[in-house]
Formats: sequence, structure tokens, C-alpha cells
Amino acid sequence: MKRLMPLGWVLIVVVGLTSCSTLSLRRLVTRTERDVYTVTLLDTTTVVEYTNAPGERGVLYPSNRTYRTDRHLNQYDSVVERYYPNFIRVGVFESVGLIATGPTDRAIAGGIFGIYTDPDDAFSTEIQPRRSLFTGGIYRYGTVEFPLYWFDEPPTWSIGFTTAEIYQFEASNERAVVGAFPISIRKRHFLRDEIPYLSITGTATFGFFPSQYLHLAGSFDAGSLGGLNLRTYGGIVIGRSIEQKSIVQPYLGMGVSLLDFLNHPRELQRQWEEHEHSSWNIGFARLMPFLLMTGTDTAATSPSIGLQLRLMPTTIAFPVGDHQLCVGTELLSAVFAFRQQLQNGTGFGYGILPVRVGYWMPIGDGWIAIEPYGMFSYFPHTMWQVALRANFNALEWLPLGVELGYVSSSGFTVRRGTVADIVGNNILAFNVGYLGISIGIAEEIFRPAQLRYYRRQH
Repeated sequence: MKRLMPLGWVLIVVVGLTSCSTLSLRRLVTRTERDVYTVTLLDTTTVVEYTNAPGERGVLYPSNRTYRTDRHLNQYDSVVERYYPNFIRVGVFESVGLIATGPTDRAIAGGIFGIYTDPDDAFSTEIQPRRSLFTGGIYRYGTVEFPLYWFDEPPTWSIGFTTAEIYQFEASNERAVVGAFPISIRKRHFLRDEIPYLSITGTATFGFFPSQYLHLAGSFDAGSLGGLNLRTYGGIVIGRSIEQKSIVQPYLGMGVSLLDFLNHPRELQRQWEEHEHSSWNIGFARLMPFLLMTGTDTAATSPSIGLQLRLMPTTIAFPVGDHQLCVGTELLSAVFAFRQQLQNGTGFGYGILPVRVGYWMPIGDGWIAIEPYGMFSYFPHTMWQVALRANFNALEWLPLGVELGYVSSSGFTVRRGTVADIVGNNILAFNVGYLGISIGIAEEIFRPAQLRYYRRQH
């Protein structure tokens, strides 16, 4: 069966977003308020002059003291600009795993969040029907919501659009619904109005092209922490599939979203510089070429270089102690360790939503930070990594890093698909030490003064 797999779309979207200016995106979702003041400066200068009297000093003369007063008036305009967020939500990627939306033997088998796809199908447009409880998935790319001032102030209604969304109910395009720039109206009821927010959300989405559909849904949302959100969904899609087949499909599902930021209505009145953050760093991607320092016997004839790619990494400050204990994840962590000269395999590994635990140690005001961490990836195979990393906030949105670490990956086999086309069918296990230099792409490192925990302490 043919279909657009979620991770393949993510790669396209990430490349497109990073090719645009991050500052341009920020201007799009920023409201600017400008106050113009007229400043008047009035200055008065008085000069007193004494002229020496002629003749003998013993003779009295009338005073010849003179006064000269000058008044100066200077006026100029003073402009004060304040910048506020002008959005309720901005999200890059969301994935939802759907339960029982088709026969269990025709499932796309994406797992609980819809993105745990078999390596044979990952990153490609080909998928084989499988037997699974999670038969379908929903995938959204590039969501923006703006406040809608209908019935309340501050607003809990919003209107927005999504660049692209896919409803895949089973491993067939006959029942796949695809929307380009569908329009959504949402109403949120906040159960908790402190970070992390808890809310119940009702949604109505109208899609026009290439599929025509109405999507009605309710969700329970938890987030946003460093752009990370969890949601449970219940809804129905009514319309026509991409192959113009009629569809009426109810569903239940669980979802996750990354680089997905939600504003409470009161935050629309808080300037950007006053916003509180929960993460030490967030970003679109991080690329790290590295030099192999050690390797197994299978790497003896291999080039001594490697590469690691992380998509949408986030590191969340854990709210205990001094808040330097941190946990994190990313959508994808891929490691290319070496390529053997023999035709028996490739040292490659990747993980979906791996778990990272570390300790963030800012130096000075936080422009430099040391981060020892450990990472464990459980899908599609076992991979773990320990490292000591130095973060340098050298360039805006392009931080640098130096990392010394060790990564271990178990081997696995793929029969077909994009992974097999790029790195081969036999994916070798490897255990290597490395020294690497990384660059963050549209990544931001936060200082202690910007985290909400430190602001509340002080």
C-alpha cells in the first residue's frame, strides 16, 4: 500500500522550516504595541555681570550689575515598543495513534502515538498491512492558532490552520483523508491554569483540498513543557478520502506533539521578555559529526568518522532541588557510526522518542553550560548513549557544542523500504567512543534567569 509516512513528512517540514528565517516566524506570531511620547525639555539660563567701577575705590557709585536670562525649549518624540505573543498555539509536529479504525489485520501499526513504525516502512511511502490494535494514525504538520474574541475576554476560543494533516485509518489510501491548510476552530476549558496546563478542548476542522471533510473532536490535553504535549482524543471524520471514497469514521486515540507551544490567554498580555520557560533548550534539529575514538572489531576497516542527527530535541528542567536535573527527548535520534569496507552491513541505529536524563550545569549567567547525560532508545531497537557535553550559546538560534561520549546500538535487519535503500539490509551492532562537534539548527539555549523556577525564587 502507498501512503505518506509521518517521519518522511517531518523531514520535509523541518527542512522547509529551517530554510526560512526563525525570526520571520516570530514576527508572524508577535503583536507589537507602540507608544509615542513627546518629551519637552525647558531650560532657563541666567547670567549676572559685574563691571568694575572707574576711579578711586573709596568713591561709591550706583551698582552696575546686569542680568541676562535665556530660555531654551527643546521637544522630541520618544517611541517605546513592546512585543507580545499573538498566538494561542504554534506547533510543528503532532502524531496520534488511533484504535480500532479498521480491521486489525489491515493496521498501519504505528503504536500508541502513531509513529512507532516498523523499520521496513519507516521514512518511505510504502507500507504493508499488519495486525495491531493501533490500526490508524493522525499526523499534523505546522499548526498555528490565533485568539478568537467571540464570547469572552481573555479569549478561550481560537481559529487557525494546519499546513498539512493526514488521517490514516488503515493501510489503504481508500480511507485516507488528507488536508492542505484546513481551518480549525477550537474552544478550551482550562482545568489547570499553571504550567503544565491541563485543558479540555473541542475542535471543529474544515478541510477543502485535496480531501473534503468535517472533523469534530474532543481532547484532554496536558502540556506544554518545552513544546512537549500529551493528548487523548475522541472524534469523528465525515467526508471524502483522497481517492474520493465516502467516509464516516469515529475514532479514539492517544497523541504526542513536539515543538508545540500553547499560551494561556493571560500570557497574551505578557511581553516576550517576561515569559517563563520550563526547558534548558529546545530546537528544530541538532547535527553532530564526530570522530571515532574506539570501536569494535567490526569497525577495524571502517572510516573513523560518524554522524548523529537529532530532530526536535528538548531538555526539560525537572522541578526538584536546584532544577538542574533534567529530562528530555527528541522525535528522532539517528546515529551513523561507520560503514564497513566489506559488503556485510552498516553501523547505523535510530530511535523514536528516546528518553534522556542529565544534569544541566550553567556557568556564569548561563551562556555556557556543561551537560552530562544518558540516553536510552527502546524502539525500533535498543540503543543507549552516555556523554559529557559543553553547550555554547555562541550564535542566536545556532548554538555550538563539544561532546565526548560512548554509544552502543544493537543490530537489526530490514527487508525493504527507505532504511534498506540508504544503509542496507543488515544493520550492524556497534559500540564506539567518540568526540564530536555539534551545531543546533533553530535551537535556543535558556539561561537560569529565563526559567520560571528561578524567577519565582527571586
